[in-house]
Amino acid sequence: MSGRRYRRRRRDDLSSAVDGVARIAAKLGPVGALWTGVIGFAFFYAVLPACVLTWCEGRKAALNGPAAAIFAHAIDQIVWQRVITPSQWAGIATLLVCGAIAIWKLFDQADLEDGDVTLLSAASRFISRLVGH
Repeated sequence: MSGRRYRRRRRDDLSSAVDGVARIAAKLGPVGALWTGVIGFAFFYAVLPACVLTWCEGRKAALNGPAAAIFAHAIDQIVWQRVITPSQWAGIATLLVCGAIAIWKLFDQADLEDGDVTLLSAASRFISRLVGH
């Protein structure tokens, strides 16, 4: 009898995007890291949700029939819980991690190692989830 095999989880979610932005910010100076955080925050917190909501409004307008209102409400709830809220958490996490990297680089001119960036990224995702609730 064979047990369940271990498989690595795929990382195509927003946490890998936050980690990627943190790695980009770690290569820049303090001002560049802060601007990377501000741009990432604006994209994940405002631009991406606005684009998704615009797309959903177009799809909801095409609905017709007696169940259209029920389906429109269901689409709103699903998109809000599965796309918009995680995207906003990613925006907060991006701003936190890039701000921490900018402060770190301001006081210590040494480059950050990959382990430091991963630790800051994980901590920022945790804090953003606490802030988001």
